Parts: sequence; C-alpha cells; structure tokens
Amino acid sequence: MKTDAIFYQLFQTLPDLFFKLAGIPYSDSYRFQAVELKQTAFRLDGLFVSKDAELPLIFIEVQFQKDARFYGRFFSEIMLYLYQQQPKQVNWQAVAIFPSRVVDVGKLDYYQTELPHLQRIYLDEVLPQNTANELNLLSIIIANESQAIEIAKDLLQQPLFQAEENPLLLNMIETILKYKLPHTSREEIWKMINLAHVDITRTSWYQEGMLMGEGKGKQEGELLLLMRLLQKRFGQLNSRLTKKIAQLSSEQLEQLADDFFQFESVKDLQKWLKERA
Repeated sequence: MKTDAIFYQLFQTLPDLFFKLAGIPYSDSYRFQAVELKQTAFRLDGLFVSKDAELPLIFIEVQFQKDARFYGRFFSEIMLYLYQQQPKQVNWQAVAIFPSRVVDVGKLDYYQTELPHLQRIYLDEVLPQNTANELNLLSIIIANESQAIEIAKDLLQQPLFQAEENPLLLNMIETILKYKLPHTSREEIWKMINLAHVDITRTSWYQEGMLMGEGKGKQEGELLLLMRLLQKRFGQLNSRLTKKIAQLSSEQLEQLADDFFQFESVKDLQKWLKERA
C-alpha cells in the first residue's frame, strides 16, 4: 500500500482532518499540494500553503518505514523548497506522521536547530478510541487488512458516516480500502463492509454527477461523473487527456473508475491511458 498517496488524497479532500490531527488552528485559506523539487530525487509528501503570509507553511511527511536518514531527507527537502520557491511566508512548520514510535528511528543529531519547527505524530497514540470521528479514517490505514474491514464496518454504523448523510466520508473509506486491497473489486469491498444494500444513487455526489449527464445517455453520464472525480483529485485536466478519456468505452470507464484510486498523480493516469486506451 502506497501510504503517502492515500494520505495525500485524504488531506487534499478533507484538509481540516490534518489540522485536527496536528492540533493546529485551521484556516480555509490553506491549500494542500504535493511539490516536485527540481533537479533532485526529492518530492515533498505534502505542503499546506496559505494566501495569508502570516500563516506558516506546513510541510508534511508520512513515514511508515524505518529510515535512519529520514530527518536528513525531510529537512533537506524543506530547505531546498525554501531556496527554490522563495515563498512569502517566513514561518514554517514540519510535521512528521508515523504509525507508531517504533518506526521513528531517524537520527536528529545534526538537526538540533530545526527541532522547534518539528512536530511528530504517532497515530497509534493520538487517534480517538470508540468514538465517531473523522480521524478514525486514519485508523483504517494503520490497521491490518482484517482489522481495517472491521473498523470500516463499525464506522459505517455511526450517523457521521452514513452514506446518504456524508457521501464524502463513505467515498474516502472506499478509497482507503481500495489501497489496502488493490486486487479486490469495489463490489467485493462493499460486501465486506456490509454496504452491498446501499443505493449509491441516493448520495449527493452521485446525483450531482449524473445530473450533469441527464438526458445524454448512461455512458455519457458515467463519463461526466468520472471526469468530475478526476478533476476533484488532480485539478483541471488538459484537453488532450480529456479527449482521450472521452473516447473510452463504457467498460473502460468502469475500469478506470476502479483503478484511479491507486493513482498518485496525473502521470499515473497518463500511463493508464497509454497502456489501455
């Protein structure tokens, strides 16, 4: 499971989720993005940037594997970003997210001057227990496969996670499980979490997407709904990609709808289209 990718989608879709986790005051002026640093092999897992110059930049790194050189890489990425981008913000904060303290084996010997900027979060210590909270989505990520299914089933019994009331949270549960179970179909996942009976046509995200294609036929409705989901995740697609997706058959659209949960960037979408379209 590509953990950084699922955290990227979570924080992009539900930005306030990160601020609840980190205990940082939330401002809706923040925008979450992944940043590729030029001429290096570095890539920031995530960065919250606000239009308000008084609010700090927030650098995020998700680390689920032991790495003694983790902090050197993380702080190097931050310094390189500041050097290349010259942001208007002068304040910044670094947040490292680990599943547990056991994974945090990075050496901080050389980076003592950066410690005031650093916050470390150990998910197994901070996630809420026995309560219905959006942060419980992260509990699914750190659980093993069988535990993840049980956690998802328990959450879906709570009013906060009801499909008709909050389809976005339902969609994120499905997305996380698709990452954890990449070879399992959407229908099989829904059966596992006892959602096979749910009529997704009642959810607002489905209805809004289908209204865009009302009167244009089933396939075009599927296309418009898929385009809406892709643009929500990756932003506005260029005309070449849009045209290529529009030429897909109904079966290909359904396959793309299943597979796109595993995409980390538009490059993955481009690769998929090159191989299958």
